[in-house]
Amino acid sequence: MQRFSRGLAAALVVVFFLAALGVARAWADDSPPPPKLRLPADGATPVRYRLDLTPISDQDTFAGTVEIDLRFAKSTPLLWLNAQKLTVKEATLTVGGEKIDAKAIATPEDYVGFSFAHPVGPGEATLRVSYQGEISRKDGRGVFQRKDGGQWYVYTQFEETDARRAFPCFDEPGYKVPWQLTLHVKKGQQAISNTPTISETGTGDGMVTVKFAETKPLPSYLVAFSVGDFEFVDAAKAGKNHIPVRIVVPQGRAAEAKYAAETTPAIVGLLEKYFGIAYPYDKLDQVAVPLFGGAMENAGQVTYGVAIILAKPGQDTPQWQREWVWVAAHELAHQWSGDLVTTAWWDDIWLNEGFANWIADKIVFEYHPEWGWSVGVVNSTQGAMDNDGLVSARQVRQPIESADDIANAFDSITYDKGDALLSMFEAYIGPERFRERVRTYLEKYSYKNATSADFLAAVAGNDPAIAPAFSTFLDQPGVPLISVKLDCGEKAVKVELSQQRFLPLGSPGAAPQVWKLPVCLRYPAGAREERECVLLEQPVREVTLAQARSCPAWVEANADADGYYRVLYDRGLLGNLLKDDARVLSGREKVALIGDLSALTTSGKLPLGTALALVPDLARDSSRRVVVKTMDVTTDPKGNLVPSDLVSQHRRYLEDLYGQRARELGWKAKPGESEDDRLLRPQLLDVVANQAQDSELIAQAKSLALAWLDDPKAVPPDMLASVLDTAARHGDQALFDRLRAAAKQEKDENIQQNLLHALGLFPQPEITQKALSILLSEEFQPQQSITILAAAHNLPGSRELGYDFVKQNWDALIARFPADWGAFLPFVADNFCDAQHRHDAEAFFEGRSTKYKGGPRTLAEMLEGIDVCVAYKKAQQPSLTEFLEAYRKAN
Repeated sequence: MQRFSRGLAAALVVVFFLAALGVARAWADDSPPPPKLRLPADGATPVRYRLDLTPISDQDTFAGTVEIDLRFAKSTPLLWLNAQKLTVKEATLTVGGEKIDAKAIATPEDYVGFSFAHPVGPGEATLRVSYQGEISRKDGRGVFQRKDGGQWYVYTQFEETDARRAFPCFDEPGYKVPWQLTLHVKKGQQAISNTPTISETGTGDGMVTVKFAETKPLPSYLVAFSVGDFEFVDAAKAGKNHIPVRIVVPQGRAAEAKYAAETTPAIVGLLEKYFGIAYPYDKLDQVAVPLFGGAMENAGQVTYGVAIILAKPGQDTPQWQREWVWVAAHELAHQWSGDLVTTAWWDDIWLNEGFANWIADKIVFEYHPEWGWSVGVVNSTQGAMDNDGLVSARQVRQPIESADDIANAFDSITYDKGDALLSMFEAYIGPERFRERVRTYLEKYSYKNATSADFLAAVAGNDPAIAPAFSTFLDQPGVPLISVKLDCGEKAVKVELSQQRFLPLGSPGAAPQVWKLPVCLRYPAGAREERECVLLEQPVREVTLAQARSCPAWVEANADADGYYRVLYDRGLLGNLLKDDARVLSGREKVALIGDLSALTTSGKLPLGTALALVPDLARDSSRRVVVKTMDVTTDPKGNLVPSDLVSQHRRYLEDLYGQRARELGWKAKPGESEDDRLLRPQLLDVVANQAQDSELIAQAKSLALAWLDDPKAVPPDMLASVLDTAARHGDQALFDRLRAAAKQEKDENIQQNLLHALGLFPQPEITQKALSILLSEEFQPQQSITILAAAHNLPGSRELGYDFVKQNWDALIARFPADWGAFLPFVADNFCDAQHRHDAEAFFEGRSTKYKGGPRTLAEMLEGIDVCVAYKKAQQPSLTEFLEAYRKAN
């Protein structure tokens, strides 16, 4: 590609900007204004679509024709559709046998209008539009292409609002109708879509016409197709209807699909078992997409990044297998919740995504109970609470007033808070009863759209309290903080529960906020354990422990960690729960309690020194997940909190907690060790080598990294990232050069990602600057090289360099990166913890990152995060100092 000089690039920007103004002015002067955000509700609606497209790989445009059968609600001379970067060649409307020319009305973005010589409707008509669209090599949305093994492949990604980049349409989830696709592709290439192929016909010009069966009703964002020289790996037939299942991979990568092929049919079967409804489509293709960061639940044709779905023989580590099974379960769950039943509008997207998270957790636990997945789920809930604690956090059912709101809807609030709310109310209602009501909901709205109100009406059954209670979590942001006091009176044992909004230090929010909150208490009663579950609707309420024979030794106020709330125990109650290594708590409850301790330090309700003194026994727990969770309290990964004169003492504290176990595990797996040990190893060694600065482990990592560069078998796949990162953090120019050269040669996305991440971790400023410059070069695709910046911004010594690099090269980065990445670039400032950087970041990013979809809220959350960190440091550093000085004297 021809690269322009800075001056020429600036001149071209001016030319394009003026041209865009001209287009906008012509539209504004001569045509009616386009819709704002949504298409007219009282206009036309689609009945079905027929698409005819010619997507040829290694070309930058495609030709398309769409026919839309319409139903006009009233007489109108104008029809608005969604369209983006499409050039209309010709358009006609057929009404009752009469063909009417349709004049296209171009708009700057998102819409195309069609005006008719005379009003049409009410009634039925067919619009036919011939047009040209773009096949992007940079963006991973709309119709795009990726290169793998020297060949180009065409894919699609339409959620949230990018079907309009492929064809003019009603690009809103509420328009759900059948689609019929026909693709013209090069002879020798394969084409796949949502439905089975019904014919393939050679056209004699080196092309083949591939016609697909009509789909069941789908919204535009779930339509999909892929074209290229694929290999197909057949899996076993799946489900009650024995549907065909294939893993679709780029040429030469069939061997990497083994685990995906083995597991997909089982996951489909478990989903059918839960939902009581057969898989709703005629086939299932699981498609591997190069340089694609996520996955997408297109009906019958699910796409995944190759790093998620493919693993070379011997590279399918326990961690990778767990991640694959969960992601696959999430995407396949969407075939019911999202595809079969679709949210009516984006404000209810939690019904798709939170629901898919929730059922995926269930499927993983049932498929592999030995993985202990349910304990890890608590971490996701805690992460959502961390985000939800900010005043800038949005509510689950955030009103959609702009394209920013649509982009922001796909966050941890939707996914993880939605998941947690379903778990909480499932536990309160009862799992079996809840499942039956979910089945009723899915059956009632199959192939239709549904809303939160529809779902809540179904799961509430005959209990009028459920829907209002659930809605208090959907329609207001924030996390409840439940304070717990035990009152052992002469006549009854009571627990006082009070609620308010959890707020971190530095937050401008107000605490008085009330939810209708299911709270389950667990306590000992003689030789048994009992529980009391209540719906806490008031700011303060007393709950009688009806089965308590005397004052209980302990009370767990978030039984089984099913609740979406933080708990602040009276000091005596907290101490009782932690006695004897917290033996009265389950693994889930331990993880939740540790998370609450960490959160309470951020709110100022618990001194950090007290928390540090409480967790050592838990840091030596037999559960991997409990051990890792203690690191939320004990570590200082951002390097913002520990005073410089106490860094060595903090390292000693970490060494005492984790060092012995880390050295016992070592960098390499041992015969007969458990998978839990394999999964704990990288996280434990990272803390001991890189925060506790264990010289022996550092030397071993450097030696292993050099050995791996000579022989990839020298380091186990599940330890490669940790070894390379540790070696880099203590490496030199020679190691940097070798890692960079290896990254250029590497073809495996996961391994290349590990190498590039390590390049951002070298401690020398001059090496960091060399690493960052790679982002502006053609060495790697931006989807890969961005990890260098992510790594550098996590190191205190490199953070400033990464931040300055983005500021100095903003325009060049925006030009190189996929569209809308600008919204997320403020992340380079999110590890700062001082007012000066906060003000500087606000001044720089305001007007830059905020002009991209989702940018305003992303910036607001980052800035609030710095405010919280500043307040936290000011409040808790004295407690930390006191603890570490006392620890030094005692040890």
